[in-house]
Amino acid sequence: MSSEQIIVLVAAGAALWAALFATRADWAARRAIKRFDVASKPVPNIVFTGQVAPGQAIEVEVENLGGTLAAGGIIVHASDELYAGDLTLPEKASPRRITLRFVVKAWKRQLEPQCLVLVVRDVSGRCWDYVDGGKQIKNPRRWLSARLRELRMQGMIDFPAVTGKEKR
Repeated sequence: MSSEQIIVLVAAGAALWAALFATRADWAARRAIKRFDVASKPVPNIVFTGQVAPGQAIEVEVENLGGTLAAGGIIVHASDELYAGDLTLPEKASPRRITLRFVVKAWKRQLEPQCLVLVVRDVSGRCWDYVDGGKQIKNPRRWLSARLRELRMQGMIDFPAVTGKEKR
């Protein structure tokens, strides 16, 4: 075996060794990012309290079981009316009562209150849909516009703190 072949074999071995450790470092980085996401992701818990009076605001109790909830929006269908409101909660916040204002009459009657939209933004700017199991929303402005169009509520409510749109 010539010296050139030995150098090529040593270089190939070094490249393989480097690739192995680069892959391990990538796996470690991905695990660290996932741990950070789990620790910083807000986890709101909504509890409906009291009775619903027609045309009046309703109260819900909101608890944050995860990271800081920088901004959020909620739309609730209770009885035959739709209610909406904004949320902000610190990390691991104890239950807090918030008032949701009446927005519009619903298209059908709902026996039990139901959350139609629960969208939150964390401190890093990522948005999450908690009606759909906490999935991340890539484009919150487009996503919210589509949800409001489905609910026929365009122009009635908006959550600028979540979507990043300025109020004019």
